[in-house]
Amino acid sequence: MVGYALRKGENLRLLRHFVCLTCFSVLAGLTAHLPLAANVPLSFALYGGLHAVALGLALRAPQPLWRMVLFIGVAAAISVLTLQAGLIALQLLGSLPGNSRLYAALGFAVMMGALAYGILIRQLKMLPLPASSLALISLGCVAAAYVGFFTLAHGHALGRWWLAVLWWYAFSAGLWYFDRRPSTG
Repeated sequence: MVGYALRKGENLRLLRHFVCLTCFSVLAGLTAHLPLAANVPLSFALYGGLHAVALGLALRAPQPLWRMVLFIGVAAAISVLTLQAGLIALQLLGSLPGNSRLYAALGFAVMMGALAYGILIRQLKMLPLPASSLALISLGCVAAAYVGFFTLAHGHALGRWWLAVLWWYAFSAGLWYFDRRPSTG
């Protein structure tokens, strides 16, 4: 039966996951200046799909191929929808002063994307992820996006891939933390 591992802390192979994320981070940085990377929705789909691949490769419980393909495809779509949500929020928040509009739109989009991705992980029974853990992971993703946005403003050599990479690590660190956290009850 496909589902969660039996004991806490056995669901995710930490080292494998973070090695995959590191390789994908380097790949994202190296390919950021290619002509295909200029297509923003395609880039976001790729970023969402890459994290899903890294997560799928690190799960201890084997997943059927159809479930992995579905997971990667929906994760890519969630990433694109997150981009769209951010753009819509940016328009709706047009009256906010200065950078507060950008930070509010970014925070909203990142929060919605992290929640949707976490719900996907729960629905496909890839990892046990209580709602409270998902909420905290999402807040961590928002904090990472704010750090990324701030560093982008001061480090022009970085690109939008940098936001995705910081999000990857924040989300994955949260998964790791809650996967290993002792049960309370």
